[in-house]
Amino acid sequence: MPLAQAAEVTELPDDFYAAQPTVQLFKAYAEFKMANYEIAQQMWLSIDGSARAEARFNLGILYDDGLGVEADLHRALAYYREAALAGSRSASYRLGLLYLRDPRMATDIDEARYWLSRAALDGDADAAKLLQGMTDNSTTGDGMQKAEALLLDGESRQAVELLTQLAQQGDPAAINRLAWIYESGVHVEKDLNRAAELFLQAAELGDASSQYALGVMLMTGAGMSKDGDKAKRWLKQAAGQGHVSAKRALREMQ
Repeated sequence: MPLAQAAEVTELPDDFYAAQPTVQLFKAYAEFKMANYEIAQQMWLSIDGSARAEARFNLGILYDDGLGVEADLHRALAYYREAALAGSRSASYRLGLLYLRDPRMATDIDEARYWLSRAALDGDADAAKLLQGMTDNSTTGDGMQKAEALLLDGESRQAVELLTQLAQQGDPAAINRLAWIYESGVHVEKDLNRAAELFLQAAELGDASSQYALGVMLMTGAGMSKDGDKAKRWLKQAAGQGHVSAKRALREMQ
């Protein structure tokens, strides 16, 4: 059953509707980073074509974490599933984690294995590790997997402490995860400046996702001063590592 559209918050600008889906996705992501969740939601709902899967995954995050909307796990799952079936590797991985360890729902190993397998077959190394752990009768895995498990179990303080330890050891994945946590304000007090510092740290260590996030921050002025030249440099670095959204952003900025 199709998900109902959210009530309009405000009229979106004409240049949004006229833009290519990949540019629309970039614009929505920028609004999300500036905590304009209702506008981001409306934009994601309007996106179709090649960017639809990622837009649906992002809508799932809004309802999963209660950002700009009332938290609703049922709607989050529906959006994640729609995104995963449309080709979103991130959505498949997220569904696998939810069915494996989320305390809000009954554990379903078969469902978890199915979605993690989809993600792993699409190249997700973390999903592959989790699948191996399930085969070994262990679902905790390495430090990052333990941190994700703690977050899913609602143990935010312990998770942030573990991520901080891993970040201090120079783990770019942990630094990136901490940055997202500070940016969203779901598990800690929201702090865009701290998020920007962490994204920069991980970006300098070569993390493509952080390079892209940093590029968007520099482009929008969220968490740091606007600087279009620096934004393009970071986006180019991310694109050079194969980051799809960074490639699209650069292509549409030409």
